[in-house]
This record gives sequence, structure tokens and C-alpha cells, in this order.
Amino acid sequence: MLVELLNLFIYEASAARLLREVRWAEGVRCPYCSSEAIIRWAWYRHVYQRYRCKVCLRTFNDKTGTIFAYSRIPLNEWLFLAYLLGCLHISILEASRELERSYGAVYRSAKKIMYAIHRFRERLWGSRKLTGDVEMDEVYVKVGLKGRGNRWRILSLGRKPRCRGLKAKRGRGSWDKDMPPIIILVERKGVERYVLSMDVESETVGRVALRNVELGSRIYTDSFTSYTILQTLGFKHERVNHSIGEYARGNIHINNCENRASILKPWLAIHRGVSKDNLDLYLSFFHLQRTTSKLPNLQKIKLIIKA
Repeated sequence: MLVELLNLFIYEASAARLLREVRWAEGVRCPYCSSEAIIRWAWYRHVYQRYRCKVCLRTFNDKTGTIFAYSRIPLNEWLFLAYLLGCLHISILEASRELERSYGAVYRSAKKIMYAIHRFRERLWGSRKLTGDVEMDEVYVKVGLKGRGNRWRILSLGRKPRCRGLKAKRGRGSWDKDMPPIIILVERKGVERYVLSMDVESETVGRVALRNVELGSRIYTDSFTSYTILQTLGFKHERVNHSIGEYARGNIHINNCENRASILKPWLAIHRGVSKDNLDLYLSFFHLQRTTSKLPNLQKIKLIIKA
């Protein structure tokens, strides 16, 4: 397994074989018309198989229609980047040093990987809702508008760009305060979700619950007033009062949510400040790492390719 993993990062031909194995596991299909009437049509760069569709008469190769298409970065470096981010969990800046490429090139590649994982997460969730006993809590993270491309958006807020670290205002966070809430939902059977929200008003909490939790389920929360709407929407609602030092009352607690929040904050801190426009992408990446933590590294890379 280790030798196979090392070969993926050293030889582009090995990476191309893995891409073929994962992408065409159920047979080769034309990415343009979805036809299965395909014939081989020489090679592309000596390592990628080229194909020709008998229906639309167009040619394509193993990378066509993927995030790796038209990239000057070799596929083995793409997979090494996926390994650094998804398995070793290092920052994009450190990954650029390991790959000996510019930060901009590695950032754009990493963002493509995260976009693919984000879309994969949405397809995976589909219409499936959490059921049974579900814990619900919110955590606030400090994120702002980063990057030179956001200069005019920052000026429209009536302030100058910050020259130092972001300082959060007192009180409950929101999107406008550069401290958006992340609502964590944990099904006690093990399934978990992370939902980026604009605020924690009652209507917002209700929408998140209706979208992610089956009606009739029992939801455990703390005593924050916005959660009182849950019972009126058709959920069974139990809560603990942290303000009086109550953190568990028998089976009533939100310890699983607080556990995930304590893992999420240090995980985001490694990236040294995240733009709030990209926060949802990072949450998808974090969710993938959580759900694949017990898988071998090679299997994790295959999942990223499949995404």
C-alpha cells in the first residue's frame, strides 16, 4: 500500500492509471453525450488514454470534464496536493512550499478540489434527513473579507481594509459582523452536518432544522431562546441550561456538538484566517475528513478523485 501511494506522487503514469480505475469503474462513457459506444483513440501525453465516441464523433481523454483537465500541473502533483490537504491537513501555504510552486497556483488548485468536494457533499446528502435523537448547537468563527478582489466590497461597508487581525465585536455573531454562526447537527447514530448560517434568529434556526431533520425527531439544544421555535414546528425539544451550570441531565445533553466544535476551531486555525466567502468550502472539506478519518490514505485519495 505504501509503495503504491509513493508511486502515485512520483510517476504521472501511476496517477493516470488510478484516475482511469476510479473514473471508469462502471465503464467508459462519453462526457459530452453519455454514450457507451466508445473506442480507444491513441494516447494523450503518452500516459492518458484517448477515446472516440461513435455517436457524437468527439474525442476525449481520461482527464476531460474533471478538475484536472487543461491543467499544467501534472496529475501526480494534484494527487500529492490532495494528500497534503486531505490526509496530512496542512495549510495551502505550506503545501505550496512542499510542491515548490507559487502560492497562487496551489491556491487555485486547492480551491478546485474543495469545490468538487462541496458539490459531492451536496449530492451525498441529497434529501436524506437526520432522524431519531439529534443534537443541535451553534459555534461562531471569526472570518472576514480577504483578498485584493474584495477591496470595493469592504469600502461599501463604510470602513477601511483591516491592516491587523480581525477583532470580533461583543455579542452573538452574524454574517454582517464577520463572525457567522455554524450550526452543528449530530445524529446520535453518528451522522453529523455543518451548516453555515447568516444569523441565529428563530426563523433561521427553524429553516435549518426543517431542511436537515425529519419531523417528529427529538432535538437536544441549550437554552438559547432561538431554539424555542423547534417545538412549534413539530419536533420534540429537550434542552439543558448552561447558565446555571447544567451540562447534562440524564440523556439530555449536547456534548457531541460541543466535541465537534472543539475540533473544528483548531482545524480552521491551521489555515490562518479564512475568507467568509470560502468558509462553506472549508466546512465541506472538514466534513469529508471527519467521515473518512478511519479509511486508508489511498482510499481517501480515490474519494477525492471520484468527487
